[in-house]
Amino acid sequence: MTDLAGRDALIAITADARLAAIVDSSFDAIVSKDLNSIITSWNAAAQRMFGYTAEEAVGRSVLMLIPDHLKDEETDIISRVRRGELLASYETIRRRKDGGLIAVSLTISPIRNASGEIIGASKIARDITASKESERRIRLLLREVNHRVKNQFAVILSMIRETSKRSTDPREFEELIRSRIMALSRSHDLLVNSEWAGASLFDLAQEQLKPFGHEARVSLSGPLLTLQPNAVQNLG
Repeated sequence: MTDLAGRDALIAITADARLAAIVDSSFDAIVSKDLNSIITSWNAAAQRMFGYTAEEAVGRSVLMLIPDHLKDEETDIISRVRRGELLASYETIRRRKDGGLIAVSLTISPIRNASGEIIGASKIARDITASKESERRIRLLLREVNHRVKNQFAVILSMIRETSKRSTDPREFEELIRSRIMALSRSHDLLVNSEWAGASLFDLAQEQLKPFGHEARVSLSGPLLTLQPNAVQNLG
């Protein structure tokens, strides 16, 4: 019996050591805490993410990682852990040792003892700051694209209105509209090449005269004037 007990103890110690090695080598921050929000374990990734060593973090309240305006989150999290809930993909903001704020996605699981009683929580934290910044830039880009598309629609509607005043039959109207839209397309190419910073009046004139073979008949000169995007579209 003594040998069996010793073997079981050795197996348990080996399993614990293996689990500790897995936790410490994880790329995600893994932190455990008791039901009073006191940190009880802290892996190497947590140190990289938050800036605290294990010696600095263990024994302190997890509230040191939470910005003041989000302190109430911890009360809610602990209440849900006590009820045995698993919190997955909980997105929030946390504070580093240097005071910097990072966006994180948390997975929080109750920790139970041998009797099944909940005694704390295990938290896996993933830094999503970069992905959140990418999402912000995409939203900004979509708003800008939407704004520019609406401007293009307004320009085209204005072109149709003005062209309809000068055309005498549907075929002429179609030809005039086609030429105006092609001119607008050339102006758009200039703006894309400049990343919508504008275009010079010289370049705009050159582009608009190309379809007419202007090189031998027209001479362009004058000060180098840069037009804003809206002006380029309207003149195009």
